[in-house]
Amino acid sequence: MANPSIHATPLRRVPTTGPFSASRKPKAATINQELRHTMIHKLTMLDIDKFMEEFVKPVAGEPDDSFFDNLFDSVPTGGQESDMYEAFVDAVNEKKMLGEFCLAVTDSCPDQLDPSKRKVDCGMYPANSCPTKEPRKRTDWTTIEISIEFKKHHVNDDPYDEKEMTGHPVADLRRKNLGQIIAYGSLVFKYQPVTRHFTVVLLGREVRIAMWDRAGVVFSSKFDYKARPAKLGRVFWRLSHASPEARGHDPSAVRILPNTPEYDAMIAWKTETLPFDDHARELFVETLDKDYPWYKLTVHCKDGPKEFLVAKPTFVAPGLAGRGTHGYVAHNIGDPKRPFAYLKDCWRVVHGRSQQEGEILAYLNSKSVRYIPTLLCHGDVPGQETVAQKIWQRVNANSGKKCQMKTHQHYRLVVNEVGKPIYEFSNGKQLVKIITECVFAHKEAYDKAKVIHRDISVGNLLMVPVGKTTKGDTIYRGLLTDWELSKRLEERDLEPRHPDRTGTWQYMSVNALNMPSKEIDVADDLESFLYVLIWCAIRYLPHNCTDVGHFVYYFFDHGETTNHQEYSCGLLKRLAIEAGYLLTNMQKRVIFLREPRPVVVNTTAAPGDPASVAAATSGLDNAPPTPPSTTSADTPASAPVKSSASPLEIPEKDQHPIHVIVTELLQRFMMYYKLQANTGKHAKPVVIAEDVDELYGLDALVRFDTGADEDQVSSFSHEMIPAHERESITKAVNNHRAFGEFLMSFLNNKMVDWPENDRLADQLDPAYRPDKEDKTREKRPRDEDKPVESDGKRLRSDISRA
Repeated sequence: MANPSIHATPLRRVPTTGPFSASRKPKAATINQELRHTMIHKLTMLDIDKFMEEFVKPVAGEPDDSFFDNLFDSVPTGGQESDMYEAFVDAVNEKKMLGEFCLAVTDSCPDQLDPSKRKVDCGMYPANSCPTKEPRKRTDWTTIEISIEFKKHHVNDDPYDEKEMTGHPVADLRRKNLGQIIAYGSLVFKYQPVTRHFTVVLLGREVRIAMWDRAGVVFSSKFDYKARPAKLGRVFWRLSHASPEARGHDPSAVRILPNTPEYDAMIAWKTETLPFDDHARELFVETLDKDYPWYKLTVHCKDGPKEFLVAKPTFVAPGLAGRGTHGYVAHNIGDPKRPFAYLKDCWRVVHGRSQQEGEILAYLNSKSVRYIPTLLCHGDVPGQETVAQKIWQRVNANSGKKCQMKTHQHYRLVVNEVGKPIYEFSNGKQLVKIITECVFAHKEAYDKAKVIHRDISVGNLLMVPVGKTTKGDTIYRGLLTDWELSKRLEERDLEPRHPDRTGTWQYMSVNALNMPSKEIDVADDLESFLYVLIWCAIRYLPHNCTDVGHFVYYFFDHGETTNHQEYSCGLLKRLAIEAGYLLTNMQKRVIFLREPRPVVVNTTAAPGDPASVAAATSGLDNAPPTPPSTTSADTPASAPVKSSASPLEIPEKDQHPIHVIVTELLQRFMMYYKLQANTGKHAKPVVIAEDVDELYGLDALVRFDTGADEDQVSSFSHEMIPAHERESITKAVNNHRAFGEFLMSFLNNKMVDWPENDRLADQLDPAYRPDKEDKTREKRPRDEDKPVESDGKRLRSDISRA
């Protein structure tokens, strides 16, 4: 399912001597990605009275101001933050002003569902589920109505203070606090089907109220709640007595509780079997986590509403502002013949030329584009559109500024296919096969429908079971999903629909990261396919990289900046394109291996010393990069591929075929970028109209029309190629057919020896955090600013953790 799109407003650097040169050297990122990529331009302040007129409207029966007199007098403001919690909660609860709700201190125990273990100081909860009894003080993100956070200082701790956001001594603290509040809002949107969420931040004796939606945040001016207790008291009174919709609840999502017909219908599938599509049933049963909230979701289709039952999502996009995609294996209660489907719940971007993803899929289906989902039904959720962008536009109407927020409309899409994420591949050959078939889908959409995808990412490549081998093994085919950001070629010269980048940060091309206004073309999407391959391989295949977390962060999540607001391509991705092979940030070569290297013990080191155990490849890692070797003209075309960038210390027989694929493609991209730099413009893709061959059967690989012998595998060294011929070589990264031919040559070549059992357990430590690295390590190049993670979205996003 879809990945989160991290839309940034990056630093636009002007090349001087090469594709990556700049007159000013950017620094490494030091703030969390959620803040730097999505929230800097999504903050809007309203006067508290206007805020209440907009979001906290009067309700029947509310008391006059005298009811709230001296309400918060007992709340201490001069000591520690924790001193305020109980006093504030008791003051409100003892007033019995919240109707069916209560406040609770929740700073001691994290929600048992949430792996991030974050705890908000206090919250408003339904009285029948208020965490005031055992386990006491446990945050519950599935039922919290209002998040309440306490800070000591009304200026230094203010997360919404826009003054001096850069260069000020307290700027980092403010950004950290904002990241913390963002994280809390993100978790509410993750675990509850809400359209908005309210937060209260008490800053000593002052307070701000905020409303978050998928476009951004609108927050109030500060006021002294001790001097004006009725103002804050009325916020809690009105929200606790308002309709669920006014507090942000989605009426088209109805909670399914135990001992109801819907609950029993879902549980029944644990024992029932199907004569077909049992794969989908098994995946549905896996989502039946009783600790997770289950819902009945209504999809408002053109031919009437349809209802689907869902439990734990299989995918949740991280972050708060944005599409907020949730993916579910859904029980289609209206179709007993096909009881399971995949449901995507998201907030689509609204633009004059934007199409609903279901309309795009229907068009692609009508053009017989293969390896894409089959539309079942879709529709907008009536009356659910973001408002934060409208408030910003109203407040800044005369400023001359351009709104960076987007209008988002709540939307649901249902497709027939229920797939598995690509990172669950069985072995490296299957991984390359699935990617090749998704390239095939990209080509057919481009050729047959004149549509380009523009958001290739790990989350958008799936594996769908299509049959069994004679041995009983499941055969999977690729499925290229999430066509929401796709674009028809006829619209390419029109004004961009969105004010910033299109795509998913981790997998975007270097060009797209460095030039946010660039129109995404075939080469950009093909480059993204390569990064999907690298992401899967570095985590699940053998290699000599000894710090996977560090590599994943600096290759996929890292961005470079001069002002903490505009970001460009990160360190390792840029180095890979410059060098033509993968490097760590210490410029050590990354080599994919057929099997893990043995661990050797250094007997000269003291027991327990980190130096006492080292990978057998550590000596190779410390060697300087080896220049790419050349391929002899006498080498037979059918011989096993020899990487043109293979270190002499690792024999060719120990290298994984994926190492050769990655290196050869990186070198082609390196030449492609050099050509662009030399010509001063982007190379345009060459469209080849020939159709590809039909599939031969369930166990047949998709075949690109190569016209060459299947055993032929091309290998080259760019040093051997005359300059006037290099442009034709770069077609391999600028053209579907050539890119597909290259991948297919590895899959069809009988001389390429693919390991069968090469998949490893995830090599990315789930506890890895960039700010917790060993402080004794030598300072890394270009590491002037250590990445510091706030409590907002993690620098290494959830898709990197998936």
